[in-house]
Amino acid sequence: MKDKLKSISNIPFVIVLTILLLNDWYLKPEYHNWLTGKLSDFCGLFIFVSFWTALFPNRKLTVYFTTAVFFILWKSPSSQLFINFFSRNVYPIYRVVDITDLIALLVLPIAFAYKSGSAIKLKANPIPLAIITIISFCATSVPRPTQEFAQPQYLLFKSGIINFESNAHPSNYQVYPFDSLVVISIKEIEIDKDPLINDEFHKTQILEDIDLRLIRDSQERYRKNSKLSDFTMLRDSLVVNGKTSITLNLDSVIDELNFNGARMDGKFSRSNNGQFLIVGNYKKGVEDSIWSFYNKKGEIIYRKHFQSGQLIKTQRFENSILMVDQNHNTRADTIRNKYFQLAIISLLIIKVLTKLVSNHRKSEQKNIIQVSAFSSIAGIFLLPLTVLILAKSMAMLMPHSYSTFFGVFFELFWVYAITVPLFLIIFFVIKLRRKFDLIFYLLLFSLSVILIEEWIYLKSIMD
Repeated sequence: MKDKLKSISNIPFVIVLTILLLNDWYLKPEYHNWLTGKLSDFCGLFIFVSFWTALFPNRKLTVYFTTAVFFILWKSPSSQLFINFFSRNVYPIYRVVDITDLIALLVLPIAFAYKSGSAIKLKANPIPLAIITIISFCATSVPRPTQEFAQPQYLLFKSGIINFESNAHPSNYQVYPFDSLVVISIKEIEIDKDPLINDEFHKTQILEDIDLRLIRDSQERYRKNSKLSDFTMLRDSLVVNGKTSITLNLDSVIDELNFNGARMDGKFSRSNNGQFLIVGNYKKGVEDSIWSFYNKKGEIIYRKHFQSGQLIKTQRFENSILMVDQNHNTRADTIRNKYFQLAIISLLIIKVLTKLVSNHRKSEQKNIIQVSAFSSIAGIFLLPLTVLILAKSMAMLMPHSYSTFFGVFFELFWVYAITVPLFLIIFFVIKLRRKFDLIFYLLLFSLSVILIEEWIYLKSIMD
């Protein structure tokens, strides 16, 4: 197998694989437009057929024909049953039904005519490259991020204008038709990218324009390349003016719904055989005030206290007796706590820096710790890794710690870029003056890494 895989160990294959990984792991989640979608299809098909042809060189035509058929089926609505079954029982996968994606099949003749033997070979073990290639196959079908809702979420629209029944994407909702109206229960909605903090504030932001998100989801041919604001006029044409009350009979419960336009507004209740299970209140589509939850015996289980859509307190009961009274941080609390963390980190940096300056001033030239040139050079290239490990270890102790999209690899790059010149100055200009100076420098740089990343994180959640 190792000998067979040598045919993929070449510069063109690695370049296309790098573009695929960069696109699927960064560009698609960040921008999600027609270019990133098509780029993923073109690069993915090239990598897929090249990889399997390397493993089965005598079945090249079969690999290409099978891939073409599979890709056509994958991009068609007929594959949805398989995707649903696989996602529920094996691993969550996702694809967008878009007939224009079939243009990517044009890369197959190019890949078929491509001669890997004439490309520049890499003198490296092809097994790691093969593992990365297999990982890339999974990355192309990673499901889009979604927002789940704990409390019932409903929308009210005029019927007969949009068909909401088609649901070949991650959002999870149920449609309940009434004469000239349609009520839609939303359990989960697709969002553009994963939130920095999956908190109540983020959920409230999603709820503010959930009607536009749902409409965009229903317009399959436009949804990938459209902004939410593009659907404002369509949303306005669907809105029922004024207040509307609806009784929704579900399988085992009855929901009493009050709307103002398309959004829930006013009292909400869920009951079973005349016994309340949930009683709460909505204000312009978001939870407000106190929500009470009961068991089938009518005993209160817990209460949720909301303020401007954010959960601020949860009270849990047993036999109607209050057992737990838990307060929750709002986004404003998180920001305030982050400022406090930054202040503590800054004070620690000042303390460590003061200690190093004091050691330098107190020491004499003859007390300089002698470090060989080899040890200095080795330290310059190894110590930045120590800085990052120490920084990540300390950051794990902090709530809502910063994390880059690329993970430690991207962080390692910029940590090296910053600290290598500093270690050069330390070893060859400033010199180590005391026994524990190197530890203090590691601590200083690690705290500085945390300070920079946490400041970036703070600015991100404040935007």
